[in-house]
Amino acid sequence: MKESQQATLYEDLNEDEISITDIISKLWHRRGLLVIIPIIFLLLAVSFLFASAIRTSTPIVYFVQLKGIEKSTYPNGSEFSPQDLLLPEVVTRAAETLGLTVDDKLRKSISVEFGSPISAGLHKKYQGKLANKKLSATEIDRINDEYKQKLQSTSQMGLRITIDHTALGLTADQGIVLANALPISWSKVFTEKYRVFVDTDLDNVTVVSDEMKNPLKTTADILSARKTLQRLARGVDILNKDQRLKAITSEAGLNGADLSSRLGQYDEIYFRPIFSELFSTHDASSESFLIETHLKIAELDRNIGEYDRILIDIKELRGVSPENIQTNGRTENLQLTDNSFNQLIELANQASLSEFLQTMFKERRNLVSQKAALQTDLDRAQINFKMTHQDEFINKAKTEYVFLIKEYTSLLTSAREACRQLYGDFFKPFGSPEKIKTSLLPPKAEMILVLSVVLGIFLAMTVALVWPNRR
Repeated sequence: MKESQQATLYEDLNEDEISITDIISKLWHRRGLLVIIPIIFLLLAVSFLFASAIRTSTPIVYFVQLKGIEKSTYPNGSEFSPQDLLLPEVVTRAAETLGLTVDDKLRKSISVEFGSPISAGLHKKYQGKLANKKLSATEIDRINDEYKQKLQSTSQMGLRITIDHTALGLTADQGIVLANALPISWSKVFTEKYRVFVDTDLDNVTVVSDEMKNPLKTTADILSARKTLQRLARGVDILNKDQRLKAITSEAGLNGADLSSRLGQYDEIYFRPIFSELFSTHDASSESFLIETHLKIAELDRNIGEYDRILIDIKELRGVSPENIQTNGRTENLQLTDNSFNQLIELANQASLSEFLQTMFKERRNLVSQKAALQTDLDRAQINFKMTHQDEFINKAKTEYVFLIKEYTSLLTSAREACRQLYGDFFKPFGSPEKIKTSLLPPKAEMILVLSVVLGIFLAMTVALVWPNRR
């Protein structure tokens, strides 16, 4: 009895055990699945990689070196940004080379940022330095800081222009043409329209050509001419202070100093008599001018008085000059007392206060000078002046007035052209635009193929083992 029970138990245990032979037999009988399913998975992976390769874009990259732009500023002090190359008028002019229409798709396909191909070499150089295992933490921090500074200065030397030509439906050659045209368009637009070569103050002293038609007869004409002459004087002064522009001349061969002298002569010989005669006939314009002049003088008096009160308050606060600094102990082992610290603080405050006072005195002197000039205009109005041969005199004054405006305008044009030739274009190519050489396959494509085959084999084995046997 016991022997039969043991035999039955042994048979049950054998039935529960997994037979390697049975597994191999099942896999062999369903070997077709082991081949077909991995192949299907492999084909699916290849299809996925092919679709990804079609969607992969290979943009055109163009590096240019910046010229005449230092610390992100144009020659006239205006701020520069890589986004200047993406302004509508710049992109429009560049797109005209290929007959493209400017839309959001075109703008999104163009990107401009600071960058330089030198950065890659710089990165390798500092990687080599950091590879030294004997470096301390302090030295590593110093090298990293040095690398960041040099990388920033190096990258800001140039621009990286990227054109996604595939998104625009363009060929690689057309993308290269667009990449070449963009910095050229930027240089022309900012030279012709924004005039970034010459001092920005010159834009505030330009003279319209209609002013040459001024007849210099009515009060309004004379006051308008006065404003124009003041603008001419300020503009010539700006040109004379710019060392780059001292050698330029106008159409008649006058440089800045010559034109400044000519303006002084015109003011003394022609304009002062005309301006003085203005007040002999009281009309609305002359009365308004006198009222405004009185109001300006009153305003200057109030400002000067405010400066005087501030200076008096500072004088009272300063009091007596501080005593010599006192020390305790011997000179070779200097120790400062509390009183000495207070004296040092007082000296430091007085040093900063001295600079403030100098600025205050300069500003006050400027206000006094403005008041004196306005007072001269009022004094001139008190003189009952009457010109003889008025028509002949005004005709001569008008001829000279037109000549001065023409020469001034010519001088400004010559100044802009001289600066344009001095700097040339704002960029210099770092080679030619290139198509980025990237693999058509996405990253880790080989791993995707291997995993697809492994997954197919695993699934095939599972199906083969689970599939019931035929009866």
